[in-house]
Amino acid sequence: MKKIYIAPIAGVTDYTFRGILEDFKPDLIFTEMVSVNALSVLNDKTISKILKLRDGNAVQIFGEDIEKIKSSAQYIQNLGVKHINLNCGCPMKKIVNCGYGAALVKEPEKIKRILSEIKSVLNDDVKLSVKIRIGYKEPENYVQIGKIAEEVGCDHITVHGRTREQLYSGKADWSYIKEVKDNVSIPVMGNGDIFTAEDALEKISYSNVDGVMLARGIFGNPWLIRDIREILEYGEVKNPVTKDEKINMAIEHLKRIRIDNDDQFIFDVRKHISWYLKGLENCAEAKRKINTLSDYDEIIKLLEDLH
Repeated sequence: MKKIYIAPIAGVTDYTFRGILEDFKPDLIFTEMVSVNALSVLNDKTISKILKLRDGNAVQIFGEDIEKIKSSAQYIQNLGVKHINLNCGCPMKKIVNCGYGAALVKEPEKIKRILSEIKSVLNDDVKLSVKIRIGYKEPENYVQIGKIAEEVGCDHITVHGRTREQLYSGKADWSYIKEVKDNVSIPVMGNGDIFTAEDALEKISYSNVDGVMLARGIFGNPWLIRDIREILEYGEVKNPVTKDEKINMAIEHLKRIRIDNDDQFIFDVRKHISWYLKGLENCAEAKRKINTLSDYDEIIKLLEDLH
């Protein structure tokens, strides 16, 4: 059976949204990525806020200092985490300029050293994986890194079908993901441009990957998980999401944010509600008005009136 993983997305896959996603039963959910530099200097109380975990969550770390990476991996596994992922794919300028994230795809041997050092401190029941882009300026080193992940003993590798230079422009090229899949024996998860169940079916059929990692496609659309399951099993989406489902989920998400993170309530709520309402008929004005409101009850009433 093909797997469905949820990507680590800064500012999106927070504690509350991971709870929503859990209701749709993906195979693995990652926290927002965590800096090993932060883990090395912050106290336990601050870390517990940054790294607020749900049972079964996997944690993605980023950095390039091997000793900090090792100590962070040990710290995270001591929290009970059973899966740690090394980020070699983040394309953001402030990350790559420090030699982290997608900058590492230029240095396969460094990735090998880092993964080997992490593996050396993990218990046998803690899995290790790595997420990469297909190159920095041009496609390069992706098969080599796949083979390194296999050699080190990674549980899987996730490949995003863009270079760092592309950021999120253009299209993800799944031919490179397929090439990794064709050359390694460990599971390969494909990532990039999966916004519909049909996208997932097409890309899985083409590349024969072991599963997909969802990212921007789940913004306001946790039903994508359900849709992909259905299309893989039945060849079609049997239960397309309805307008009422989206509105009800926006309300539910709002309630959960208030419970989980009341001090950040208004900052978190607007983007998620906007995503839920995107494309829905007669909701444009509501989206605009929500951005002017800060009162919980007023936002709830506005959403309920959309039914």
